This record gives sequence, C-alpha cells and structure tokens, in this order.
Amino acid sequence: MIIKFTNFNNGLHQLEFEKRALDLNLPPEFKGDVKVKCKMDKSSHQIVLDCELSCFANFKCDRCNDEFPLNINSEFRLVYIFSEKIIENEELNLQYLSPDATKIDFSVEVMEYCLLSVPLKILCKEDCKGLCVKCGLNLNIDTCICEEEKANTVWEKLNKLKK
Repeated sequence: MIIKFTNFNNGLHQLEFEKRALDLNLPPEFKGDVKVKCKMDKSSHQIVLDCELSCFANFKCDRCNDEFPLNINSEFRLVYIFSEKIIENEELNLQYLSPDATKIDFSVEVMEYCLLSVPLKILCKEDCKGLCVKCGLNLNIDTCICEEEKANTVWEKLNKLKK
C-alpha cells in the first residue's frame, strides 16, 4: 500500500486501498482482501493518515475448537514528519521522512494492525460453553451426561471460613 503524496496538494484527501492478505504476509487464517480507507491530511511539514482497516479471517475458538469466521475492524493513525535528519524513534505511529521522499509505503503497518486487532481470547460467541473436560463433547451442541466430580474434603473447613 503505497501513497505517492507528491501527487496531492496540501489539505485533506480521501484514499482507499485494497490488497490481498497473502500479499501482506499475513498468516493463512486471514482470507481475501484487506481494505483500508484513509483520510490523508497533508501539509508542508507533515502527513497524517487516519485509517480504518477491515479484513476477514477464519479462526478456531479457544473454548470449543470450532472454526468460525471473524470480521476484523480497526482504526489507527500514522504521522509522517519531514526532517533533514532521519531520527530513529521507537514511538509506534511516528515516522520521519526525508524532504526528498515522494511516497509512503505503509504495508507493514497495515499488516501489524491486522495482527494487533485479533482478540487475545478468540471465541466463536461470547457465551461459548466450550468442551466437557471429561468426554470432550461440545457443550454448545449437546448436554453432557458425565458425573460431576465430588469436592475434595481436605478444603471443606477453608470453604466454611470463606462463607
């Protein structure tokens, strides 16, 4: 995803990009195209990109292990500052550009935001019941008939204190 910003006057511009997930080096769970809509605010000393990202992936639920589709949407901002000296900066969304630069390639940032937008706990639905720990039955589909384990009597006195 490349912007040749020298083609634009100073001011606000609407841009749209679409690139295959495979071309962005995303993991195989990501399918189809990654779409990015950007508002570019260009001035003589900086370029600010406010972006909306959308992509699609197939994941396995962390509780029941069923595969399900997930639409991923995210918003992020990238700031590019023109500077004679290229300063190494660890700040995530700030980049320095040479005054001689003519384009911005933000494909790596798009790929990173796709990955960062995946939830830490991937669930097919918020109230997923998961699998039975004894027989492995998917509790979203059927009710398990396994017997419940009896509580360990060693902890009985502590449980009374807790109440």
